[in-house]
Amino acid sequence: MGAFSSKGLKVYISKGSAGAPVPVTLTNVTNSKPAVVTVGASSITAFTEGDLVFVNGTGIAALDGGYFPIGAIDDTAYTFPLVGSDASSAPTASTTGTVTNYEANMLEFCVATMEYAQTPGQAITVGTTCDPSAQIAGEPQAGTLSITGFTDLLSPGYLEFLQAVKDGQPRVIEVQYPPSANPPNGASVIYPSVTASGYTNSIGVGQAVAFTGEFTLGTNPVLRM
Repeated sequence: MGAFSSKGLKVYISKGSAGAPVPVTLTNVTNSKPAVVTVGASSITAFTEGDLVFVNGTGIAALDGGYFPIGAIDDTAYTFPLVGSDASSAPTASTTGTVTNYEANMLEFCVATMEYAQTPGQAITVGTTCDPSAQIAGEPQAGTLSITGFTDLLSPGYLEFLQAVKDGQPRVIEVQYPPSANPPNGASVIYPSVTASGYTNSIGVGQAVAFTGEFTLGTNPVLRM
């Protein structure tokens, strides 16, 4: 049985564009499962196992535009694997592109509950005089992410969420499963593009001040393990 509890689970939210990290040029990325990135000797110290990175410009469709946690770092070869990646369908390795470390751009976001719901596709009417009731299936939407928590004005993650509500800029949310999750050492669910679309502050006598929030997803979440 692979069930596990939420104890030890962590949630992170990225800063807005003002805190955007700087891309690092990679020297090689393998066409393998998982893909292995090589960076320059002076750049490897900018990465730590478990960091969330963004890959782009490699020409490998399975990698470009994707977020991946990184695995064990080889400080001698200046390499690290992209956890959950599969570039084995690419014909060759790539020597171009960038890898951007988002870890310094991520803030822990303390929530009480989190619920992801995908929006099913709505039927599209294509009725004509020949067939007034004709319909075709619509594509499902990426969906929404609903959260609850407790107001904490000293929490950088909570304050970043309020900023997201204010500026309307997309964020990245990463959910790191606990070490008890199967497979060993956990896994991550990454929501690559979420935009805050709702916020409610709840105050009750004799109760903790709480909040609810909702994000609209620009793309589907991905599981990396």
